Amino acid sequence: MNAIAILLDMSRGIGVFDPIQATIPEWAAIVVALVTQLGDIWFLAVLLGVLYWRRPCERGEVLVVAGLGLAGFALITTLKYTFALPRPAHALVELEMLSPTVRPLYEFTGTASGYGFPSGHALVTTVVYGSLAARLSLWTLRRRLLAAGTLVTVVCLSRVALGVHFVVDVVAGIGVGLAFLLAVMRLPAGYPDDEQTVVFAVAAALSVAAVIASSATLDSILVLFGSLGAVVGWRLVGRERLAAVPESR
Repeated sequence: MNAIAILLDMSRGIGVFDPIQATIPEWAAIVVALVTQLGDIWFLAVLLGVLYWRRPCERGEVLVVAGLGLAGFALITTLKYTFALPRPAHALVELEMLSPTVRPLYEFTGTASGYGFPSGHALVTTVVYGSLAARLSLWTLRRRLLAAGTLVTVVCLSRVALGVHFVVDVVAGIGVGLAFLLAVMRLPAGYPDDEQTVVFAVAAALSVAAVIASSATLDSILVLFGSLGAVVGWRLVGRERLAAVPESR
């Protein structure tokens, strides 16, 4: 563990688990676990799929966001295995205290394993919701930014409340996500006729780093193949189909 990781590990215990968890009754634990799904990969994938289907005039923008999401997932995988810092031991509720009917759902949605720093939910939701707010034309920009900020905040609070992250984990995740957006969102703007290729290529490059950092875990390999498949699929088929959609960008 390098010096930075050691310092982070020493300071991560500074948090507000007790004040947050004390306000949540036992019966509401499953609600918090379901709320945190707003930042889960499956939910974000479904959301982008629905937006792609329902907003044909902005399918190009949705694909850019999807590429940024893949890149964000690859980035968080690299960072987690680089720092290799554990999660806290502050569970909101013990599984044994839940009813047998609720326990499997809570175990699936409200628990987490693996490394804890930075928060993947915080980083990826910042990237996905932030880029959706920046690129879609739905509502006004102010309303989109407010909605994105609210969703990211709710997801991050739920992660701390569930006891799967320290406060510093989610703060770092948001910070890295914002820095990533500021750095990467300028790249597609330089290639207005093929923004999707740029973001998919960035995702593929970061996925290679994730595979190396994680010693080729299944998640890192899946995101690498997903990114490479997106690049190839877009170049072979996607551009022509998108060009056939009226008023697509």
